[in-house]
Amino acid sequence: MVFQSHRRSLGLKPTHPLVSALILGLTLSVTLFGQPAMAQIGNRPDLGDAPASNNNFGVGMQWFPGSPFNAQFPTVFFAGAQPTGPRHNNSPTVYFLGNSGAGGTITCENQADVGADCDGPNNINPPANTPNQDLGDDGPVWGTLGAINGCPTKTYTYYVTSLAAGTTTAYVNSWYDFNQSGFWGNTFACSSTVTVDEWIVKNQVITLAPGVNVFTTPPFPAAQNTSSNPRWVRISLSESPLPLASAAARRGSGPAQGWRLGETEDYRLPN
Repeated sequence: MVFQSHRRSLGLKPTHPLVSALILGLTLSVTLFGQPAMAQIGNRPDLGDAPASNNNFGVGMQWFPGSPFNAQFPTVFFAGAQPTGPRHNNSPTVYFLGNSGAGGTITCENQADVGADCDGPNNINPPANTPNQDLGDDGPVWGTLGAINGCPTKTYTYYVTSLAAGTTTAYVNSWYDFNQSGFWGNTFACSSTVTVDEWIVKNQVITLAPGVNVFTTPPFPAAQNTSSNPRWVRISLSESPLPLASAAARRGSGPAQGWRLGETEDYRLPN
């Protein structure tokens, strides 16, 4: 199976006034354990870009063109409400998914579907039924997941960049729409001996050293689907774990108040 990742963010866009303010007013440098200084970046709020029918426009989004029902992935942030899309305030930014260096792999947006966005388009455009527009998503290495045939046990590799001067603890969660239903959260039998949970990574604890870190998820059961429709996958990096008994967390939501740190990346993977 061949995966197509998001387009990469190749740097800041100085023509955007918000980005110019970030460049001029919030950039400084730190030296990490004798290594060349990495640029410390300021506020970089972040949200995902999976299709969300619960949005500020009140219109349904299909999880693939021509789907007979709407996508129910939580992406748009609704403060104090559940389910809500994960939002990472990053004030300031301490760590993020990816390995392209400081500032290269996390965009800044206060909301997923409206308002200013540092990489140009909003993450999702509900009226146009267009998701998958965050240009800074590059944490996972989907080729390490490999083909899903039958009911295998899988892992995947991902990168995290830390701007902290010392070690930092963070948490990783991930969801995979194996049965291509347009939402995460299902648990189902793949065979007589294998039960698949679409919340594939639950509060993996990682220790970040300064700079670029590489990790592998814990093993999880996966399920093949013969449909040609795409599968949506989410990975969230945060400073605190999700409650395992939460129905909203099972569906891919973050905390009702948002996270203080981290990043959420969504991917549309072909079958």
